[in-house]
Amino acid sequence: MIKNYLELNKFEVEKLIQFINRNKTNKLSYEDMDKQFKSDEFDFGRGVILKINEEDIIGTASIVLKECNKKGIAYLTKLDINEIIEDKRAVICEIIEESRNIAKKYGSRELFLGTMDDTIIKILNTLNIEKKYSAIRMTLDDRRVKYSPLNLVKLSEHNKKEYLMIYNDAFKEVPNGATLTESEIDEYIKKADENNCYYIATINNDMVGFLQFNIERGVGEFDLGLIKVARGKGYGKLLLETAISFLNSKKVTEISLIVITKNILAYDMYKKRGFKESKLVSDWFQIDYE
Repeated sequence: MIKNYLELNKFEVEKLIQFINRNKTNKLSYEDMDKQFKSDEFDFGRGVILKINEEDIIGTASIVLKECNKKGIAYLTKLDINEIIEDKRAVICEIIEESRNIAKKYGSRELFLGTMDDTIIKILNTLNIEKKYSAIRMTLDDRRVKYSPLNLVKLSEHNKKEYLMIYNDAFKEVPNGATLTESEIDEYIKKADENNCYYIATINNDMVGFLQFNIERGVGEFDLGLIKVARGKGYGKLLLETAISFLNSKKVTEISLIVITKNILAYDMYKKRGFKESKLVSDWFQIDYE
């Protein structure tokens, strides 16, 4: 039986917590789980499904439904199957089928499944479900800044609408790019500090892109985006050097980013700048609707 997160009774919620935490050292609390599953990313819990066998939860998955209406794409994430189950293939097939049905109802025309679990990947291969691209972490050795940094304007209540426009325009056609909402912008402003930074990048007072930084345990990770009308002018390289300069000023021990290999322009730019692949984050497989 497949159930939705919002349909669970108290006993099943306890079973779910146990399932999620079964192999974890740092256990997830109910509050954190509930907040995560009830985010707008999964339509406030409607995109979270569970495979239940009698009283035991033997599989879970979360479907990102946020982009269905905007881009016609849904993402199947956090697919987790109990390792003691013998017929994992049947469980995966049932979860994929239910995910496909849910995504279609939300207007999705494409469904991608992301995982780095070797067992799941082997089963997907037996189902002739092909890998389309990967998400890869890259790190930089040569941190010498090659161009003068752009001007950065900190995200605030006064410019949050501009930031929202820039972010969504920059990621509109990017694989796995998410659409930012006003509530998420407000969360950015609330959590902004020395280690979580959000900026609009300008050239001659014209807003051309954004930069986001997260610094944790000395590792500086960043994300960037350039608005469509500013592309093809070499601004992407300037934005990249601005990110490197900023993290150098923070004296981080490592500079890293995550890139989608399908985003060929960005992927090639990072490789040419000297970023090297350091870790596979996830492989992404396309689920056919036929």
